[in-house]
Amino acid sequence: MLVIGVIITTAIVLLRGEEDPTARPGPLTVSATPSTPSSSAPAPAAGGLAADLFEGDWRFKLGDVSMNATYAAAKDYPECGPVASAALDKKGCRYAAMGIHDAEGGKLRMLRIIYVFDSEAAATAAAKSAEETDFDLPTGGLVEDDVIGKWVTKDASKAVVVGFVTAQKGVTETTVDDFLHYGTADTAAALGFMDL
Repeated sequence: MLVIGVIITTAIVLLRGEEDPTARPGPLTVSATPSTPSSSAPAPAAGGLAADLFEGDWRFKLGDVSMNATYAAAKDYPECGPVASAALDKKGCRYAAMGIHDAEGGKLRMLRIIYVFDSEAAATAAAKSAEETDFDLPTGGLVEDDVIGKWVTKDASKAVVVGFVTAQKGVTETTVDDFLHYGTADTAAALGFMDL
């Protein structure tokens, strides 16, 4: 799952913003209410995005940065409805995939959701206009008793990657920011090599 070298570096710089490449995400609190995915949706094909990008432990290394997270869950959605609002569907969202990883002894949870659109232009527009109300987080997507919650979006090819990181007391905000940045950028960079 790791993508190394200049591509991941570029993705991280783009994720941090063009104006200030060292900027970190703002204190955006995740307030979306987790919902149970619809059971009426047909089962997605085996071996989809969730399997390719999220199954297994997450191990990341770039220069002096080394991060690890333990696999918790992954799922493909044949449509966006179970993890997206009607507004996001109207923007052209076709299907989705999500992955959950835990770190810091279970005190931090990293949730990444990929929303795939009909075109790169639609994905870029959706990423720029994204609001918390656009996302219905899957059950178990947030760590229990969280005191810090942040999210960020990044467009990649025809997809939007939305990263959510929540953490319990005892986890620093810097640690949350690092998992949010590198986790989301890693996924976005990997998508750049896929034919969506």
